[in-house]
Amino acid sequence: MAASNVPTILRVIAASVKISNRAGQIIRDVMRQGELGIVEKGINDLQTEADRTAQRCITASLRRHFPKLRVFGEEDIEEGDLPESFLCLDSCNDVLKQKCPERLSKLTEEELIVWVDPLDGTAEYTQGLLDHVTVLIGVSSAKSGEALAGVVHQPYHNYKSVSPEQLTGRQQRLAPI
Repeated sequence: MAASNVPTILRVIAASVKISNRAGQIIRDVMRQGELGIVEKGINDLQTEADRTAQRCITASLRRHFPKLRVFGEEDIEEGDLPESFLCLDSCNDVLKQKCPERLSKLTEEELIVWVDPLDGTAEYTQGLLDHVTVLIGVSSAKSGEALAGVVHQPYHNYKSVSPEQLTGRQQRLAPI
């Protein structure tokens, strides 16, 4: 099936799966380099370079895929320049093959909103409690606000039992409902 024949919501989720993997790699790279760039957004509310760069990756990649899609990130940051190597322009073929619920199959980019938490668990991340770190990308209806689908990526899934080179994380797709 050609990608243009796939419902928009499935294409958004398929792109989000690959993009969340790329954001997870960025999060791991920042930690590995050891320069977290921590700033306080408020009381007990931290932000790191991993938050900022992962959000830029996610929002810029989604906007490149879907120019009319509204994308909102948790971090209040300037979009800024992002190296092309940080963009993810791939899509997950397994998602593109899924059956879409009929009620969601005709939704357009303009009828969807994407919400991004580029690094959920920032405080835990800064403390090395990596089991709690996730990348969250949620899709909702622009009209009703109803949650429709999403991706949860765990960049450090199984990190205690594999070498850093083998670490790829894990994602779970929340299929369109």
